[in-house]
Amino acid sequence: MCGICAFIYLRKDTTSTLFKSSDDSTFQELSGWLKRRGPNHFQDTTCCFQNAVDMHFSASVLHLRGKNPAWQPITDEAGNVLLWNGEIFGGFELETSVSDTEVLSKELFKSTTEIEVLSVISTIKGPFAFIFYQNTGHLWFGRDLFGRRSLLWNFDDSCFSLCSVASKQKKCKEVPTLGLFSIDLHQSYIKQRFELCLYPWSTGPSGLPLEHKITEEISDNLTIHINSSSLECPILTPLNKTLPTDEVLEYNILSQNGHECSASELKPSDSELKPFLSENHSNFELKLSNLELLYRLSEISVLKDTAKAFEDILSEAVKRRVNNHSNLCKKCYSTREGKSPEKSSCEHASVGVLFSGGLDSIVIACLADRHLLKSQPIDLINVAFASNSSLKGSVSHYGHQAFETPDRVTGRKGVDALHVVCPHRNWNFVEVNVTEEDLVNQRRDVISHLLKPSCTVLDESIGCALWFAANGSGTVNSCEGPRSYTSCARVLLVGMGADEQLGGYARHRAKFNVSGWPGLIEELSLELDRIGSRNLGRDDRIIADNGVESRYPFLDENVVSFLNNLPVFLKMDLNHPRGVGEKLLLRIMALKLGLTEAAELPKRAIQFGSRIAKIENSKEKGSDVCERLKAL
Repeated sequence: MCGICAFIYLRKDTTSTLFKSSDDSTFQELSGWLKRRGPNHFQDTTCCFQNAVDMHFSASVLHLRGKNPAWQPITDEAGNVLLWNGEIFGGFELETSVSDTEVLSKELFKSTTEIEVLSVISTIKGPFAFIFYQNTGHLWFGRDLFGRRSLLWNFDDSCFSLCSVASKQKKCKEVPTLGLFSIDLHQSYIKQRFELCLYPWSTGPSGLPLEHKITEEISDNLTIHINSSSLECPILTPLNKTLPTDEVLEYNILSQNGHECSASELKPSDSELKPFLSENHSNFELKLSNLELLYRLSEISVLKDTAKAFEDILSEAVKRRVNNHSNLCKKCYSTREGKSPEKSSCEHASVGVLFSGGLDSIVIACLADRHLLKSQPIDLINVAFASNSSLKGSVSHYGHQAFETPDRVTGRKGVDALHVVCPHRNWNFVEVNVTEEDLVNQRRDVISHLLKPSCTVLDESIGCALWFAANGSGTVNSCEGPRSYTSCARVLLVGMGADEQLGGYARHRAKFNVSGWPGLIEELSLELDRIGSRNLGRDDRIIADNGVESRYPFLDENVVSFLNNLPVFLKMDLNHPRGVGEKLLLRIMALKLGLTEAAELPKRAIQFGSRIAKIENSKEKGSDVCERLKAL
């Protein structure tokens, strides 16, 4: 993971002197923020195109992959420059001893045409934001389809800037995740305005074309063209929009390829149903609990088989994310720096999970156990907030009732379940307790800046919760009792992406109640295609500030393609009650993994589960502009 930054200056004429960005207060400010993202190295470089355009590139590096680090910006003798903030999890064959930055730079530096550049980028499977100066006079930049890495842009009269984080002195916007952008530096100099070209993704994740609404995102001081050449979408399978038949609606059974199963063969017998029937109701008007209903659904062969296939592909996605790093924690990497890189792993937790004990996070934790050395602990990071009034008069905050939030309760139950299912793993349940005073101070000094340009009440509450979780400073319980503990994990697994694909939001059920299956499918299609324009850039800025890289197994390209291929009624059935019908396929998987209690937990947003929302003005709406941020 890296922090990347570029300043591009158009000279008024070829006799102008090179702009000294090292003297610029904006550059100095941004350098400080970038170094927090990449604590292992920082450097910068300058270059000039035809005495007409001055460029200043800088990058910080969190070294996770490859035996030897690839410090950035990475350059070659021909004058090409690459800044890469991403992970190649597929598309290229990579040996674990080789840095993906090195592999990508070699591919890009030998590219001479736009088609070759597009081909290289479209091959990548994984999160990224990058800046590539091609010595032909083109500046390429962009983000992955889902926007999992932050990149902000700013335009003014003669300067164009790109950076992972915002500057206090410049008004920045997110680079849209619509495709790959290129600036023709020669034409920009001649016209004294930046000439941009967009090479759009061939489709969005749902398989539909993405709308190219970018005019409101950029300034008047540029021209933008949309090129006919497109970037191949990494999601190879469009969203399956097959509607269920009447028989499926009645019995909830369908084969995976869309052919109907025999209802008479699969219909439970009266003797099987008898324990679940109310006295005066027909056979199919059952008084099942959510868990009993889930168990019955999990025995339907097509759901059972599909859940197993989902488990296999999600497990591979988790494997890619826990294996593609050095297995060194922050402390052990720091002691290794400047020495021989022989030590390639340690027995501390180098991987953490953002852990509420809910369905998404506990499944990810359980699958991560399969792929890490048994000697390595895994940090399960659980964050809770308490107001000053609720802590009044207390000396010690550990174990205080105010921190017994909904997520803390389910988190403890979740780690107990993991001890049973994965008994050989050392699970560090990290209780991050945040007081109102801590919240106010860190929001003022750090978080408010990282959130920019995001500015709503929801941005603020989620951003603060994620920052404290990624910071990982809390306590763990051991045989000797509670002790202070700060997570040294450098990779944080996050469960985002499950709700969007598996119908986990309340709006999905609301749409289904009004418009049925067609309306739900339409909503899911929109949901998929707007992931890239939502909040993952914000989350990257927040999490990475702690020298930690976020990784999202549910947004693995192979996982998304697999789920897209399934008819929607094999992923969810909102005829069933809350805690069953939404994310049905994932719930069945959790049952099979032995995570029984978590399998029936309904979704709970982090701002409510951690109770950060209760500290502030309870009358605020999530979509309101946050007055606390405006005041800073």
